[in-house]
Amino acid sequence: MVAKRHLCRWIMLLLAGVLSAGSSAVAVAKPPAPTAQVIPVFPNLKVAKAKQTVASYAWPTLQYFPAPAARANGAAVVICPGGGYAVEVMQWEGYGPAAWMNKLGVAAFVLKYRLPQGKLPPSGVPWPLQDVRRAVQIIRAHAQQWHIDPHRIGVMGFSAGGHLASMAGTHWLPANPNAADPLNRFSTRPDFLVLGYPVISMKRSIAHMGSRRNLLGRHAPHSEVLYFSSELQVNATTPPTFITCARDDNIVPIQNSIRFAAAMRKAGVPCDFKLFNVGGHGFGLGRPGQDSDAWTGDCARWLKKMGFLARK
Repeated sequence: MVAKRHLCRWIMLLLAGVLSAGSSAVAVAKPPAPTAQVIPVFPNLKVAKAKQTVASYAWPTLQYFPAPAARANGAAVVICPGGGYAVEVMQWEGYGPAAWMNKLGVAAFVLKYRLPQGKLPPSGVPWPLQDVRRAVQIIRAHAQQWHIDPHRIGVMGFSAGGHLASMAGTHWLPANPNAADPLNRFSTRPDFLVLGYPVISMKRSIAHMGSRRNLLGRHAPHSEVLYFSSELQVNATTPPTFITCARDDNIVPIQNSIRFAAAMRKAGVPCDFKLFNVGGHGFGLGRPGQDSDAWTGDCARWLKKMGFLARK
């Protein structure tokens, strides 16, 4: 019951933040032009009838928003909306960021991932992680068809979606040239990460406990807690990362971002960490009048500096 109240409070705060952002922020979050291309992540996935609910997002999909031809530079990004692994905030943390990425010339793929239901599947790999890995493989496999550079595919995530993005960067799989499944012949490693006010750790001292319970359950083994604490999984192969959060975030402790950035620096991996004073949690692309509103400009400059926005 406490977890449910906490989740409801988080959703209400997020919605309040969206509404208080004003008409200009809402306009920024307007989705890109409609596209008919909704791509099944696992086309042959069989789901028990009892689990075929809208709430559980039983069938993961990618919604593809190509960059305008005049701006397209060949880069692509998978966007993982947040929601505490209980819901997915598609508009504010999915379609809005997709529109922004399109303006930068980046093809955007909004991921509707399966919600974990408070337990790991028999494989031990969380459903959302399976989905984001496969999303990267799908884009790489279709890179030529979609005019995408297979070496400039990133993953962006917000809040719990930031945890998912961080897992994509710390628990990636190499290409297997002999795989029976053609998609497994492509690596799942993103080339860059963008993390907005992310959940990172599953350690009780700093975890967002709602996300932890929804991902691993109430009584997660210590080994799982450590394995899915992304700050403990960073190494030299983790992709370059941009991170942003605000000091006044009262939902996800900022130590999540601080420790991930510290781990990146220790591993010698490029990481740009922007910590703002005001923004709270769930500020999306930013709210006018708050210093966190500057993060998208900072991120765009970082992406350009790192070479991810260079025209193909």
